[in-house]
Amino acid sequence: MPNRQYKILVVDDLPDWRATFSGLLTDAGHEVQVTDSLAGALELLKASHFDLAVIDMRLDESDTDNTEGIDLAARIKENWPAVKAVIITGYGTPERLRQAMEPDARGQRLVVDFVPKTETDRLPQLVQDVLAQ
Repeated sequence: MPNRQYKILVVDDLPDWRATFSGLLTDAGHEVQVTDSLAGALELLKASHFDLAVIDMRLDESDTDNTEGIDLAARIKENWPAVKAVIITGYGTPERLRQAMEPDARGQRLVVDFVPKTETDRLPQLVQDVLAQ
């Protein structure tokens, strides 16, 4: 049985990574939109329905605390609770990833999983698994 097509938002500040993630997910049969910032992501989320957001943990080179991606995941969870989020990271510290994966008081997590940028080939299968749940 073929995989279902999902609508996925990719958020990364670097054009090469956006192209890589978009290509992998488009090749897997999904509809993908990309943006380079938290503000751009919020505009796209307001304008269209998405099943999943793939978010770089560090959305701006000046974000030395690596919090902007987690901040976006929190805003998605608050405003679009049906949209699942996956963090992609080349900078994430274990503490930041734990924070994003830890369930809140209602038992919900900001992100359902994460993928190191060194393992992006896993992204299409991870997305399929997350969205099939």
